[in-house]
Amino acid sequence: MPDLWLYDRMSRIGNLSYRFKIMLVAFVGIHVPLIAVVLYIAALNADHWGQFVETVGVTLGATLLGTALTLFVLNKLLSPVLLTAQALEGFRLDRSLGQLPRHYTDEAGRLMACAGETIDHLEATLDRLEHVDEATGLPNRKQLLMTLSETIADHAAVALTVVRFADYARLKEAYGNGIAEQAMGFLARRIGTFVAEGKILARAGRAELTILGTTTDEPEAQAALAFRLRDVIKSASGEFALGAIVLQPTLQCGLAFYPADGASAEELLDAAAAAATQSVPTAPLVLHSAAATRAAQSRFELEHDLRRALPEGQLDLHYQPIVDLADQRVIGAEALLRWRHPERGMVSPGEFIPIAEATDLIQPIGLWVLSRACMQIRDWSQSELGDIRLAVNLSARQFLDKDLVPHVRDAIDAAGISPDRLEIELTETAAMADHAHTRRVFTAFRDLGVGIALDDFGTGYASMSYLRKLPFNKLKIDREFVSNVDTLGESQAICDALIALSRGLGINVLAEGAEREEEVRHLLSRGCSTFQGYYFSRPVPADELARAVGIAQLRMLRHQMERVERAQFGAPGRQGRRA
Repeated sequence: MPDLWLYDRMSRIGNLSYRFKIMLVAFVGIHVPLIAVVLYIAALNADHWGQFVETVGVTLGATLLGTALTLFVLNKLLSPVLLTAQALEGFRLDRSLGQLPRHYTDEAGRLMACAGETIDHLEATLDRLEHVDEATGLPNRKQLLMTLSETIADHAAVALTVVRFADYARLKEAYGNGIAEQAMGFLARRIGTFVAEGKILARAGRAELTILGTTTDEPEAQAALAFRLRDVIKSASGEFALGAIVLQPTLQCGLAFYPADGASAEELLDAAAAAATQSVPTAPLVLHSAAATRAAQSRFELEHDLRRALPEGQLDLHYQPIVDLADQRVIGAEALLRWRHPERGMVSPGEFIPIAEATDLIQPIGLWVLSRACMQIRDWSQSELGDIRLAVNLSARQFLDKDLVPHVRDAIDAAGISPDRLEIELTETAAMADHAHTRRVFTAFRDLGVGIALDDFGTGYASMSYLRKLPFNKLKIDREFVSNVDTLGESQAICDALIALSRGLGINVLAEGAEREEEVRHLLSRGCSTFQGYYFSRPVPADELARAVGIAQLRMLRHQMERVERAQFGAPGRQGRRA
């Protein structure tokens, strides 16, 4: 900059301080004229040396005294600049707040005042960035932990609640980070209206709000707090709109107490967060427990092991026969995924399949199941089982894959089987998630020649008017309604309705989970002749399916004989019971 040309040149003169340079310039500026005067006087009084020496002595004394006073005043006048520089440097290095006066009005005074105001503004901005969440205006995780630590240090009984916005990730994926953050801000304001005075509302994570307050160690007081929080979550879960988007938020709530659930701020926050992940819509508030922590740790370990299960060959398919009592034959089987853990042994599908569906593991596992099933169909076609039809389950996440139909086609082509030997099963709930997508995929499967079955039917909320427009072949009555259907009037009514529905739609109906003869007999009398369940066979490995089919056929034969006997004599004879 043009105004800095002299400063720029002087800044190159050694490692001299700015103050010393100013003093040097002042000293030289004063003494150059003095030297010129002395030389001039000497020239005029060359013949009067004594007078010359006296004049020079007086001049030098007066000059030195004036120079000292000038330099002293200059040094003091430089203090505002140097003090401002020290304050800025101190704030930059360790956030120290130097005290700069604000009441002077000249240039140096305004420099100090502006620097002081700038430091104050920077400190407030940094403090806000470090301790306040921008979207909600609430204390952030760092500030929460500081406050929580201070409260714990006072040996107070503390209650910490984590409220988790379960829809945050899906909302962000669908509409972007801005909408997700707006939703968090709205929820924070809504929940804030319910937070009592003295409680602290904070944002501990991207999808987590927390409520911090003191309580007592009395179980009655803690129970009362839990009930109040439950009501708060219920009230905060009401529908709200963000522009054209209408949300019905799903909130998960976990409650933990100090010192019972954690000895430090971090431990207490982790305990409440772990409890929140265990909540479900029917129980939105969960109190932390050691058992819940162990369950979370076990789930994490199981997920870690599941990532190795497929590449290490620990997964396998078992097959459960499907029988048709009207034709007295086994018409197919369902492929069921099994995991033989090297240390835990057989792991229940109810444990590991939800983990696979909640992570990115369901995609590769699902593709492996599809490929393996098609290859098994090919192998069976060359055995005594012949052209058996095999059903394969799809998860909701798999079904939403845009490349699902090509994957199915590729698996069929790779195995070299007829498409009508494969049947795709999808739960009613998954099928109803996206009507347009479901109809498009079902139509593609139908055109390909693949069968389609709606599984677990009756547990979801399918629209009958929409259901009749879908091209599917089979409806499977959920085992919840099949179990003890011979004695439960409510289950009988539901099964009768589903059988009538399938008849009206012109599709097959199958009762899954049939375990007792009485259940089979009742449903058969109501018009359902296709069954799957332990009564006929448990799921078995591929090399045991032929034997399982034989046992199922014997069971069907026995059932047929009993029907004939009952028709002739009114009750099964001794021989029929022994069979």
